[in-house]
Amino acid sequence: MTIALHHCEDITEHARRLDGWQQEYDQLEEGHFSGDIVDIAGREMRLFRESVNLGLSQSIHFPETQWHLVLPTHGPSDGLFPADALTVLPRCEQFWSVAPGRYDLLVLSIDRHRYGWLERDERRLRTLAVPAPLLASVRQQWRGMTDYLLAAQAQGGPPSRLQAVLSRQLEEGVALLLDDCSRSLRLDPACYRTRRYIVDRCQALTRERPDDPPSLMALCRRLKISRRTLQYSFQAETGQSPVHYLRALRLNAVRRSLLREPSQRIADAAAQQGFFHQSYFGREYRRLFREAPSTTLNRALGQESRGGRHAP
Repeated sequence: MTIALHHCEDITEHARRLDGWQQEYDQLEEGHFSGDIVDIAGREMRLFRESVNLGLSQSIHFPETQWHLVLPTHGPSDGLFPADALTVLPRCEQFWSVAPGRYDLLVLSIDRHRYGWLERDERRLRTLAVPAPLLASVRQQWRGMTDYLLAAQAQGGPPSRLQAVLSRQLEEGVALLLDDCSRSLRLDPACYRTRRYIVDRCQALTRERPDDPPSLMALCRRLKISRRTLQYSFQAETGQSPVHYLRALRLNAVRRSLLREPSQRIADAAAQQGFFHQSYFGREYRRLFREAPSTTLNRALGQESRGGRHAP
């Protein structure tokens, strides 16, 4: 068993911290980002807890050799993952979701040769009905484990002799949740409704021409929908207007570019995402990330000079 704990003040670095998961996160809420990951990996299963302070958009490619099940650490939840059930993530090329601010999730990964009945409708987002007392008990146990590990980090890390205890507790929790193969898998239509498709297509069309992103009216014409439908779809699926959401994606792309290539000019990085008015760009960048573009660039230059820069 291996145990890894990560605290990140940078959303791009945070997205890279889960070994084997290909992720890209875009910050949607204004403020300084802060995120924590507790990662407990055994031979055939893995439990990690991810918590962040700000709302974000997630584009994820999961390891294909495992099932992935999500359980919020507390309820009620108003996002994609209900607090009263286990959510089974779909088998797909890329999974997209919007996570609210201050979210805190437990994610269980299990080798695919176990619990073969989870294959039913495996390319759909599904929920697994588990009796409420049992679900609450396992959630409390796993949250307690990860809380302990976070607290122990400040004292130099947990003693190695605890690994056997953690492994046993993880196995027991998985058995309680999944050994009853009669549990019903319910398809969740939320991921496939029209308004989610609209948001997904608008993101793709905007990224096709980052230097000349389509206007809202152009998006409406391309998708053959009204402005009202566009507005409602974004508000329902992301909690933001299409203008704010799509602009945030472009600002995040500039930030990743500055971190990846700190030798470039800020104006060039901004122009590649369609920001040509520098005072407007600087104002919106500071509003979202609570720092100037030059601060991001200087930090990246400092990491490069110390030989600590990582490729996103």
